[in-house]
Amino acid sequence: MGRIAVVTGAGRGIGLELTGQLLEGGATVFAGTRGAPSTELSSLAAKHGDRLQPLVMDVADDEAVAEGARTVAGRVDHVDLLINNAGVYPEDSGGLERLDLDAMRQGFEVNTLGPLRVTRAFLPLMRLGSERKIFHITSLMGSIGDNSSGGSYAYRVSKTGLNMVSLNLSHELRAEGFVVLTIHPGWVQTRMGSDAAPLTVGASAAGILQVIDRSTTEDSGSFRSWDGRPLPY
Repeated sequence: MGRIAVVTGAGRGIGLELTGQLLEGGATVFAGTRGAPSTELSSLAAKHGDRLQPLVMDVADDEAVAEGARTVAGRVDHVDLLINNAGVYPEDSGGLERLDLDAMRQGFEVNTLGPLRVTRAFLPLMRLGSERKIFHITSLMGSIGDNSSGGSYAYRVSKTGLNMVSLNLSHELRAEGFVVLTIHPGWVQTRMGSDAAPLTVGASAAGILQVIDRSTTEDSGSFRSWDGRPLPY
């Protein structure tokens, strides 16, 4: 069966491209989506057959994530690679006085707590895998060291939280041989990134997968760009 991967937020954008490239590389992929699979994901399923397993799983819902893990456990006996890619860019109003706290809560539920609950739910299956790699798709906008402009409170703070989640997990799971990394995909031509972005989804995903393939336990806990460059937390 080769590598078995779980990718969240796989219905479009970077998640869809990561899923497609993993499939082309011979992996079996459980492709997580919040709702019904997109047309593009369904096309991949038609092309790759049983190696693509659509998985309806809202990462902001505890029971949906638990049910997703139970579904995967009913089909395979381990998972090698988990890519926590699902994310939102909450619409806040800019400055402090107009800040939408509900938008911040939404950002935390999806961007910060989502990867944490998914990792916890799939950890028993990952402990049975040979790679034990957990990768979090974050953003340089979550970097404290790189923040020179402020703004975008909801997105920035939720991604900073994700970075801390990833670093904590790297410490907790290091003794078991897990590799836990945080990845900035670059400014990418997606619905979130817009057509003005300089980087295609194909190039970003290919770079991310190279970082994944080359990573070892010595890299665990680091924050990297899609091209492998270290970034400041």
